[in-house]
Amino acid sequence: MDGVLNINKPAGMTSHDVVLALRRMLKEKRIGHTGTLDPLATGVLVLCVGKATRIAQYLEAGDKEYQAVMRLGVTTDTLDSEGQVLETRSYKPPERENILEVMEGFLGQIMQQPPAYSALKVGGVPSYKLARQGRAEPLKPRSVTIHGLELTAYENPFVSFTVKCSKGVYVRSLCADIGERLGMGAHLTGLVRTRSGRFCIADAVTLEQLGAMTPSTVEAQVLVPMSDALADLPKVLLNEGDAVRVMHGNQMSCPDTLKGSSGGLVRLEDGSGRLLALARASAGVLKPELVFS
Repeated sequence: MDGVLNINKPAGMTSHDVVLALRRMLKEKRIGHTGTLDPLATGVLVLCVGKATRIAQYLEAGDKEYQAVMRLGVTTDTLDSEGQVLETRSYKPPERENILEVMEGFLGQIMQQPPAYSALKVGGVPSYKLARQGRAEPLKPRSVTIHGLELTAYENPFVSFTVKCSKGVYVRSLCADIGERLGMGAHLTGLVRTRSGRFCIADAVTLEQLGAMTPSTVEAQVLVPMSDALADLPKVLLNEGDAVRVMHGNQMSCPDTLKGSSGGLVRLEDGSGRLLALARASAGVLKPELVFS
């Protein structure tokens, strides 16, 4: 079984819990996720199955969309409602216009410090493990991009908003930073990922739905073929001779439509629509980057 599953992750499970559940259901060891969701969060969790585990890094690189709820006036050590309360502040509820103005200041490319309670590794150890032991070290700020922020509801102390962003954004950190700029602190209380790359929540399936299917039914009705999962990439159809050369890792000339490209990733397929490789267009040639047997 080779392909991609768009799962609607339930609250209370880690991303790895979902992977373990699918391994049992599908009797397939080669399953991995693309982009961790915290136990608090629900929504789109893209899983790669079989040979598709090799394309996980390309799927993970896609932009994300979230629906978030934060609570003003309370800060926690994990930056969300599952952590220990650090401080409860008295404050004058901000006006809606003030919240909008602060949010606008986070649009575009920003430097964001990941939370201590995260899976990022410090000296080979996940940061959250160090934090639980009281040995957390400040993580280096990273460059991320916020494409859009929209305030959808405000009833003090709760603020609901949507986020469109690049890979690597921690919505928990975003809430904490917005709260600090507002002057009263804040933490995340609810999060739904509604899109990851080209995968949307409207098309996601639940673990309960998958559990009612046989593995063959999942493969026939739910599993997304690797080429379809990468449909945002340009496609190049190869003749038999070029297909053989590419399968041996050899480069080939760019089609006329791609000769102006530099560094762009493309899909290479044979006449039957089988995904043979991913290649990068550079200096008029296609250089295979990932070849499938």
